[in-house]
Amino acid sequence: MAKEVNIKIYGQEYRLRTDAQPKVIEECANYLSETMKQVAGSDTSSTPQLRLVIFAAMNIAAQLFECKKKKDEVINQVEAKTIAITEFIEDKISDIESSQN
Repeated sequence: MAKEVNIKIYGQEYRLRTDAQPKVIEECANYLSETMKQVAGSDTSSTPQLRLVIFAAMNIAAQLFECKKKKDEVINQVEAKTIAITEFIEDKISDIESSQN
């Protein structure tokens, strides 16, 4: 069931209705605020907030895609190792069975 959560992003307060855990939403809001501050750098007054949000969203999206890419690489490595181990075990079982006959 959706709950209302009050969050603060870059100094502005928002009320959201969400099914996510409030703590997760607050952590996301804090992360977005920090990313916006990094994008703004020392020039926080002259950069329009919409522009900061768009640049921050692009940075976060780039991080997400990089994480997905790394996850896929790890999954592929695990699958390859699993196949290699399975083949090794099957070969050893076959060797044992052959030596017993």
